[in-house]
This record gives sequence, structure tokens and C-alpha cells, in this order.
Amino acid sequence: MLTERLLKRLIDGVNKHFGENIVGVKLPNSWIYPQNAKNYVVVNNPKVVKKFFKNPEMAFGEGYMDGDIEIEGDLEKVLIAGLSFLRKEEKRHFPLLKLLQLFSHLDVEKDKKNVQHHYDIGNEFYRLWLDESLTYSCAFFPSPNCSLEEAQKKKREISLKKLLLNKEDILLDIGCGWGAVLFDAVEKFNVKKAVGITLSENQYNHIKDEIKKRNLEGRVEVFLLHYKDLPSLGQKFTKVISIGMFEHVGLEHYKTFFKSVFDVMTDKGLFLLHTIGKLHKEKPSEFIRKYIFPGGYLPSLGEILEALEPFEFYLIDIDNWRLHYYKTLKEWKKRFLQNRDWVIKNLGERFFRMWEFYLSAAAVSFYIGSNYVYQILLSKGVFNKYPVVEHIFGESLV
Repeated sequence: MLTERLLKRLIDGVNKHFGENIVGVKLPNSWIYPQNAKNYVVVNNPKVVKKFFKNPEMAFGEGYMDGDIEIEGDLEKVLIAGLSFLRKEEKRHFPLLKLLQLFSHLDVEKDKKNVQHHYDIGNEFYRLWLDESLTYSCAFFPSPNCSLEEAQKKKREISLKKLLLNKEDILLDIGCGWGAVLFDAVEKFNVKKAVGITLSENQYNHIKDEIKKRNLEGRVEVFLLHYKDLPSLGQKFTKVISIGMFEHVGLEHYKTFFKSVFDVMTDKGLFLLHTIGKLHKEKPSEFIRKYIFPGGYLPSLGEILEALEPFEFYLIDIDNWRLHYYKTLKEWKKRFLQNRDWVIKNLGERFFRMWEFYLSAAAVSFYIGSNYVYQILLSKGVFNKYPVVEHIFGESLV
């Protein structure tokens, strides 16, 4: 059959790329190829195969989510093999028409709904698999055996140290999550005040409760606010940080975002942008945009720098934490799988399989060099007093 010949050609290409039979396929008609693969994609619904040749990412992701595809072996290894091969074969730049389809007018309500779609699933859900601080972004592992809790503390420490915080600083955190950076800035770095903005009501309410518990009224503030409305706060900030929020902004809104930041910063202020990104422009993940992060877009390094051009931001440093996010996602997935029963009982098996696939595919994207994590440190105006950074190299993380 034509389908089986096409599958055989694809499987041979993948395995040749890796020099071993790392992946095979089993069809409902008992067709198996090859006979000695280390991992098998088990197809329970033959319609998935036709869909796969039209759109591999969506067919595989939705097929796994719906139970039409199962894995005998290691899902991560299958994804590493398949995504590495497809990434090598496909053209790096996607058509302009598809890029234009990503563009839309800045819509605050739509942005709020997109954020709430993901972050307002419920704090109880995120507590299952995040660290105790509910930090939902890339950790920093000073050693391969470092715990997730230690790695998230280290990430916040490094990030805040880069901003040269002092007791006179007023810090702004754009997309502040559940507030861990805000509280560390005040309690560990003794800044004068830390202000966070979020579009998630769950995060907002959590931070308000924590402010009261920690007796930090007046020193920590949080607002349900879109970044474009930052000037409405009537405050100026000496330091600004944004971790894991820029991925939600959208390519067409980058200049609006940077203008909003620029307008609320003091002269010589420092701005740390922490974001997942690409080395070059690439087509966004359809699965992630449809099911996980509606409206999300991962910027190339060039797209970020181009959007900064109209403003007097000056580059101090760019850091890449790619493999740190691979380890972070591996730890999240391990904890997520340990809570399988709770997730299925409260959110359904389809949701569980969707998130298992998402966490696996996201980890693989960093492992194979499709995704990066950039920390970009900027100053408003030329700042010549930034100290020399000493780089200390440790062990390999993988």
C-alpha cells in the first residue's frame, strides 16, 4: 500500500539520521516496521496516518492526546528522533502568508483570555508539579543533581543580581506570575518597592494574599494590568524584569511592548528580558498555539533586537539557558506524571495526555536546539558603570 511505502521511507530516513533503529511504527492491520526498533509509535486509528502526511505536528499531537497514538518505549526519544529529522528536512523560513496570519490588532481582552486559558487552570493544578514558589519559568541548575527548588531559587538570585539591585530601587515585574521574584526582591535584596503586573486573576489573588501573610503592604504591589497600560500607574521604575511573559506578546506588538517599558523607566535604569526564543525565524508550533498558549509566538533573536531599534536601549549582556530549560521541563514532567490520577480525576484523561505531550515536546525542543532561553540585559541610555562579569563554567547538564 502507498501509505505503508511512505511510512517506510519516512522511518528509514529518521533511523538513518540517527544511525540506528530508534523508532518504528505499528499499524492496526498488524503491519510493523522495522521489526527491531527500540521505540514504537502504535497507531490505533488509521486515519491518523493520512493526517500525519498533511500536518505531522498536529496529527501526532492530537493523535496522542486522543489516544489514537500510543508509545511503546520512550515518548521523549521518539520526539527527539522525529522532530530532529523533520527540522532537518523542512525549510527554515516559512511563507510570508503564514507569518501575516499571525498578525492581529492589539486586543487587551483577547490577551487576557489567552493568559487565563493557561494560567487560570487553577493554582492547585500548578502546585502539583511546580516548585514550592510556583515559579513557572526556566530554572538554573548550577549542577546536574541540583533540586528544582534550589534551581528556581538560583534562577531568581542570578536574575536579580544582574539588575544590581539596591535599597533605593523600585522594581517592576512584567508578567509576575505568582510573585516569587517580587518577594525575593524585597526580602532578599531589600529593594524599596516591587511592583508586579499580571492578567491572571488566580496569580493576582495569590499575590495579594501573600502580601498580607508576609506583612509587605506598601513594599509589594500587584495590579491586574496589561503592559500597554503601564503608564497609567504614574510610577517610574529604576529596574524592570520580565520572565516568561514576552512569549505571549506577539511579533506585531513588540515595539508597543518596548515603548511601554521604556516610558516607565528612569534614565540609566536596567531591564532584564528573559524569554524563550529562536536563533532564526521559524514557524510557530500549531499544537502549542491551539491547545496550550493561544496567541503565543517565540521570537528570533533578530526579531527582538530589531524591535528594540527605535528606543534608546543599550545592550549589556545576552545569556543562553537552553539546556537549563530542558532539565526544568524534565523535572516538571516527572512531577506531573506522579500526579496522573489527580489530573485525570479532576481534568480528564484527554487533558492529561495533552499536557504530557506538551511537556515532553517542549523539553525536546530545547534538547535539539529548536528553542533557546535568552536573558537579555539592557540599559535605558548608555550605562558604563556595569561591572565586568566573570563566567564560571561547571559540569555539563546532560
